[in-house]
Amino acid sequence: MLFKKKKFRIDTLIDKDMVIRGNTSVSGGIRLDGKIYGNLTIDGEHGSLVMGHGSLIKGNIQVASAVIGGKVTGNLTSYEYIEVHGEAEIEGDIDYNVLEIHAGAKVSGKLKQLTKIEIKRIAGANPAKDKSK
Repeated sequence: MLFKKKKFRIDTLIDKDMVIRGNTSVSGGIRLDGKIYGNLTIDGEHGSLVMGHGSLIKGNIQVASAVIGGKVTGNLTSYEYIEVHGEAEIEGDIDYNVLEIHAGAKVSGKLKQLTKIEIKRIAGANPAKDKSK
């Protein structure tokens, strides 16, 4: 099965010298080159995370789509698409709809493909996904 590469819209930039401590919630797309110590929730129908090489998240992540190029210590849940680059490290479980792992990536944890019901539940918990409003 072939998938089109997803184009990500970036609304927020966390530069390499920035450190965020505490749980964080943002809407839209985020480019992370710095560090986040806490859980990260990205809301929005097109919520996306792009982690650059050298970036770090120590906490759980919930997002529609993600490209991981740094290190994640925590669980990752994505109800659309995850791409893990070759220099990336993930220490935690990954719940996904579509998962692409490049050669060289280090993943320590369980992989679980989400069912359609789970995807609806996760995406439905996201207020931006509700188009009836």
